[in-house]
Amino acid sequence: MKPEIQHLINISHHYGKDKDYVIAGGGNTSYKDNDHIWVKASGTTLSGITENGFAILDRKKLNSIPEKTYDNDPDIREQQVKEALYDSCVGPDRSLRPSVETSLHNAISYSYVVHLHPTLVNALLCGKNSTELTKKLFAEALYVPYTDPGYTLFIKVLQGINQYRATNNRDPKIIFLENHGVFVSADTTEEIHELYGNIFKVLKAHSNRNPDITEKDIPASITACIPAIRMLFSDDSLKTCTLRHNNLIAEFYNNREAFSRIHAPFIPDTIVYCKSNYLYIDSCDTPE
Repeated sequence: MKPEIQHLINISHHYGKDKDYVIAGGGNTSYKDNDHIWVKASGTTLSGITENGFAILDRKKLNSIPEKTYDNDPDIREQQVKEALYDSCVGPDRSLRPSVETSLHNAISYSYVVHLHPTLVNALLCGKNSTELTKKLFAEALYVPYTDPGYTLFIKVLQGINQYRATNNRDPKIIFLENHGVFVSADTTEEIHELYGNIFKVLKAHSNRNPDITEKDIPASITACIPAIRMLFSDDSLKTCTLRHNNLIAEFYNNREAFSRIHAPFIPDTIVYCKSNYLYIDSCDTPE
């Protein structure tokens, strides 16, 4: 194994096991040399990834993707781009699905890229004054306004990188994507840690209110619903149902009006794991 790949595995585990940075399987990491890029494959988790969990792609083929012409229909275009990504794969396991954000990783010149959706960061990026505040707090970073995910987002970020490069004679080491997350990149994993540490330091110093996440007992009326929920979503695959209850959660489920403040997708992880909406149940009587 290349030492650089071991560094990539180590940094993936470091952030993947820290809930301040990663929720479930969100985010992706990569390492690149002149010829190839190793990027986290879809369906794998950062916390447990091994060398076999990274798709390997030919950078020369990846570099040609933005030069091609694609269909105007967004669904057809995204499928065409996915096929171009698959065609760029050169690893021993061609069944691995490279992250849809592989082209973004490849566009950044630095060797290592760690893209995450930390809750603290998205509290900034999903806020009403995201643009102004992000640029004020992180003047050296590149900020990209919200753009539909996929190829459209890639082109938007690529344009931003090129403009930043022309002005600063280097690539941005921090790229904030509105309503999405952050890309942090450098030529060493030590600098990645330093950059993320500074992001969190700045945001914690600026924040004047931390949510109350004191754990609470789960009411019997809620636990009574779990068997029905498992049956509702069960199929031939293994399902896991985990319960969490704290003071912050309790603020939003007492009635539909309170719930309406969070019912729509807030960050990418919400869409991935809860689809377009959270499930809300008005009441669940405890069986006698």
